[in-house]
Amino acid sequence: MGKNIYSVDQGAGEAVVLVSGLGGLSAFWQPVVNELVGDYRVITFDHPGVGQSGIVGKPTIPGIVDALLSVLDSCGVERAHIVGHSTGSLVTQAMALDHPHRVKSIVLSSGWTMPDKRFLDFFAYRQFVLANLGGTAYNAMTRLVAYPSSWYGENFAVGNSLDYSAPSEVDVDMTQARMDMLQSYTRRDELKHIDLPACVIGAQDDFVIPYHHSEELARLIPGAKLIELSGGHFAPVTRTSVYTSLLRNFWETQK
Repeated sequence: MGKNIYSVDQGAGEAVVLVSGLGGLSAFWQPVVNELVGDYRVITFDHPGVGQSGIVGKPTIPGIVDALLSVLDSCGVERAHIVGHSTGSLVTQAMALDHPHRVKSIVLSSGWTMPDKRFLDFFAYRQFVLANLGGTAYNAMTRLVAYPSSWYGENFAVGNSLDYSAPSEVDVDMTQARMDMLQSYTRRDELKHIDLPACVIGAQDDFVIPYHHSEELARLIPGAKLIELSGGHFAPVTRTSVYTSLLRNFWETQK
């Protein structure tokens, strides 16, 4: 359950809510916000228990949905376009299923319908690294697998060897709990009931959430549009201009 949810409300026009992934931070979306804020009212928020948002109990997808609804209410927004990336795609699916009257359209990027065995094995490995090697090693692994090689080389590569024992700001317990949350949640069998304009964006070079998950999402949601956008797991960051153009084009077709 969320407590004192931190949100950022910028710009004017049609309302858009951007829901971040496992990290849960509003700041993840800043490159996208910068390109949209001139034409849209763009709302972002920190998930419960992350960043500047409090939490009571353990993190859950329904808890993040409640936080999103509270943000809409506090901003005086009745309906909005909802964009969910990775973990945010589960929140967006739930919004479309449980609160369609608050949603104009949905975009799901690097999302999935349910954890398969490869998903579960990979997340178990991520949790092992975090528990045994710490936050710095965990972040290093995430960067290595989540970003395209060329983008990694330009933005993260350093001349010296990485110090995996360096102090980290990663909240180990919360991050572990959020990964647990993902491995026990699915609304796959209900997706056929979504009756909203939907766009699914996936990447063939996404190692974290492989492209076949996006293909399944688009197949199960009636009328969903599927778009392939290379850029690794974090296309909103690595391919910001193309990503925002896709959003704009999709929203324009709803008018």
